[in-house]
This record gives sequence, C-alpha cells and structure tokens, in this order.
Amino acid sequence: MLIDLVLPLAVYYGLRSAGADQWWALLWSAAVPAVTVVVRLVRTRRVDFLALLILSMIALGLVLSILTGDARTLLIREAWTGMLGGLLGIWLLASVGYGRPALMVVFRSFVQAKAGEDGLRAWEGRWEQDSAFRHGVRVLTAVWGAASLLNALAQLAFAYLLPIDTAPAAMNLCWPVIAAPLLVFHLRYTRRHGLRA
Repeated sequence: MLIDLVLPLAVYYGLRSAGADQWWALLWSAAVPAVTVVVRLVRTRRVDFLALLILSMIALGLVLSILTGDARTLLIREAWTGMLGGLLGIWLLASVGYGRPALMVVFRSFVQAKAGEDGLRAWEGRWEQDSAFRHGVRVLTAVWGAASLLNALAQLAFAYLLPIDTAPAAMNLCWPVIAAPLLVFHLRYTRRHGLRA
C-alpha cells in the first residue's frame, strides 16, 4: 500500500513543491510502479503477465506523453489502465444474471484456504441447495461489480476533468474511499446472511 499508493503521490507532490514541471513530476511518479514491478520480476524470477501488462501500459503512456508533450496524457494513461478494473466490474455485473456469479470463482481460493477442500465443497454445494445463499452471492457480486465500475469511471473523469495538480491525489484516493465502505458492507452482509465458509 505504501509503495503502490503513497510513494507515487509523495514523488509527484514532492517534485512539484520543489518546482518541477507537471510533466516531469508525473513521469517520475509513474516510474515508481514500474520499478516496483521490475523488482518483483527479478525477485521471484517468474514471468507475471499482470506485471508485464502494467509495464507495457506504463511504457505506452510514456511514449504517448513524449510524443504529445502533454502532462495530462500520463494521467489519462493511468486512468485507462484503471479501466481494467472497470472491465472486472462489468464481468462481475454480467455474471449475476447467468449461472454462478463470478464472485464464486474469485472467492474460491479464499474459501479453500480458510476451510480446506471439504469446506470448499460444502460452500459450493450450498449454491445448489440454498436459494438465500444464491441470492446473497448475487447481491455481493453486483455490489462488488458496481464498486469496481464506479472506481474506473471516477478515475477516468478525474483524469480528464480535474486540474493536473489535483488529479493524482483524487485518482489515488478514489479506490480507498470506495473500498472502505465496500469492505464494511461485505463483512456485515456475509455475516448477517451466513455466506461465509
């Protein structure tokens, strides 16, 4: 959290307060996640396709920004990267009305780690037998999907509409502001409706 959220903001606003141009401050703050991804690749010695996607998106944004010379291009690149979360939100929302909601797939490994193989089979078996469980998982999936989509759209709006010096803070704080009440809702809802493994 410190490296992914706070450090890029500290770099950006630190450079701006030192008199750096918006473009250079955004460029160096974008370098923080790129360096983090490279360090993780070197440490694990494994190709992580999500990490490669992030690196390629950062590189594409930098190339476009260099070609245009516009600082806002870097913000827009970050917002469009965030649209991957929007696609996740659309996937979650689309899965609510067809078959098992996607959250059943997403939470499968958590349930298995917490309850073991037998607990996982019992949790998944509730889908076939318990209509209240099916309704609860659909509600959770819809709420998570809507939150993911809201975050992506808000980041895109911030990148295009806010002043450049305000946008990085708004964009980086967007998900924590959405996620905090989302997690509170999730914990209360799963406990109240008996959805936990």
